[in-house]
Amino acid sequence: MLHLNRLNLLGIFFILFAIFLFVTDYLDKIMLILTYPFLEGSSEGKSVLFLMIMGSILLIYPLFNFNGKIMKKLVTINPIFKASGRKYLKTAILLILFVYIVGMILEIWIRVKFGVSIFTTFASLSPNVTTTSITHSHILKSASGSFISYFGIWVPSHIYTGSSLSHFVSPVAFLIFIALPIIYLTGLISLNDRRNGNKLILIFALTMSFIGILDGGLFSTPALIGLSGLLGIYALKEPFSPRQLITPSIIIIILILVRFSLGILGTNTDFYEITVIEPAKEIDLRGYDVLSIEKRADRTIIRVSTKMKENQFLNQMINVLDGKCSGFFVTWNFYSFF
Repeated sequence: MLHLNRLNLLGIFFILFAIFLFVTDYLDKIMLILTYPFLEGSSEGKSVLFLMIMGSILLIYPLFNFNGKIMKKLVTINPIFKASGRKYLKTAILLILFVYIVGMILEIWIRVKFGVSIFTTFASLSPNVTTTSITHSHILKSASGSFISYFGIWVPSHIYTGSSLSHFVSPVAFLIFIALPIIYLTGLISLNDRRNGNKLILIFALTMSFIGILDGGLFSTPALIGLSGLLGIYALKEPFSPRQLITPSIIIIILILVRFSLGILGTNTDFYEITVIEPAKEIDLRGYDVLSIEKRADRTIIRVSTKMKENQFLNQMINVLDGKCSGFFVTWNFYSFF
């Protein structure tokens, strides 16, 4: 007979609530307000993903108890599975970091392929708009979007799957279909021999890391929160001392500083440079202070003065260029946010 503890019951509630959010729109706006500070979501998609992943881990983690049938069977197959929860957590952390780094390399690869600066935001326009950059990446999300499109899985139209990026991304992105299940399982097993409070923190951190991988990349808020929790729990020893959290804190602070340094380093305050890929129609830029236009065989390079904020300019370019090209790159202006 299956005995459910409080964490299992919480997992069931999360899963049911996620299904409710997915099939209805009653609480979408409220969930966006409540979860935006840590999920950075523009639709309820991240909220649904967060609740489903966290709920599933809360529900099934007892199945992977070291004294349970599954783990005993794995140990008989190969002694390598006989390890402590801490070692499994270390494996999960290393895999998560590896996937983040691969995502970063793929971001750089796209820009090298098109001969543009790495300090640009790329917007793919067909069939839906998806943007990506090294500071907020949707590269690996595109692999899951391709999977959803290929199998015709229905998702609400306002939940963005990133499938339009798949035309530009290396097939290496599909490694997430190998990496994510391994991270999930090692994370599950790492919950062994931990107090409920630490289990809850670790489950939350694992969930945030999953979301960071799929939507945002290494420098996103979900990724940084997830790594904070994972590294913090990994550093804990008995007896507890606040000094144990110094190294994890330094690592997260360094990542935050790198994130802001990239934004500053890549800023061009003189003009926005838009590299339009495979322009199919004449581009109407009336109303913009155009400094120069250079037409090449497979692209058009436009320079526009930096009179508006970067995110506002990017959104306007998406509207201007939608249906006129397959995608475009635009340079950054970090200082325009202030």
